[in-house]
Amino acid sequence: MVTGAAPAALTGGLRLVLAALTLLLPRGFRDRQRAEWTADLMTMTTGRWRYLFGAARTLPALRAAARRAGLSRGPTAVAHTTGALRAPARVLLFGLGWPVLSWVLLVPLSYFLFDIPGRIARSGGGPVDPKSLWPDDGVLFWVLLPLMLTLWFGTYVALAGGWLLAATIGLAGAVVGFGGRRIWFAVAGLGLAAVALLAVTVAGFPMFNADPGYGAALLGTIAVGLGLFGRSLGRWQRGWLVVVGLAAVAVLAAHHTALGADMHAWFRD
Repeated sequence: MVTGAAPAALTGGLRLVLAALTLLLPRGFRDRQRAEWTADLMTMTTGRWRYLFGAARTLPALRAAARRAGLSRGPTAVAHTTGALRAPARVLLFGLGWPVLSWVLLVPLSYFLFDIPGRIARSGGGPVDPKSLWPDDGVLFWVLLPLMLTLWFGTYVALAGGWLLAATIGLAGAVVGFGGRRIWFAVAGLGLAAVALLAVTVAGFPMFNADPGYGAALLGTIAVGLGLFGRSLGRWQRGWLVVVGLAAVAVLAAHHTALGADMHAWFRD
């Protein structure tokens, strides 16, 4: 139902058509567009019916624009949905994106880009140190050292999965929660990280070789789902969620294929 009284300067027929056109728009877009149409009509002395006919022809385009802007269900519903999806999306982008994208760069990409199988063959089957692909001295080494450590540790999180990945997701949740002033979200993230670290350090659960990619793939599937169907999220955010999700599924595939086993053996050795 359209709220608010129509301007007195508009005749009954104009008000009726204006109300009908407004009702054909998504609820969250009605008041804004009705105000715009009304303001235009109030400034016109002739051609009002022609203007409304033109407005009717633009209804499909207006409905599509409202859906793209996330206004199809009203501002309250949109704000609630956007807020509900934004936090888990950021947790996945930070907590899952960092390890799996680090793994992509240091393991499969480096393996093929630097022709590691060929190097191993030329060395008579001897090991090829992954660290030898990076500068090992000089100014460039110190400049790249923070990046190297970040990628290296992220890769080991992706390879280990399990409790280490859970701790990373928890810490990402804490950062997102504190950044968005959602204390309960931050506390839950810290709790998950604490439980994961205690499971390894106190309970004695294994840190490595306990989760051959299943946890990453599960989180990756959720990330892909958010990227494909989380229409209230930004376009770039949804795109990166799909990229991160597919990379996480690739981690699972690498754990269960001969080629992946070769890549992981090279990196760990």
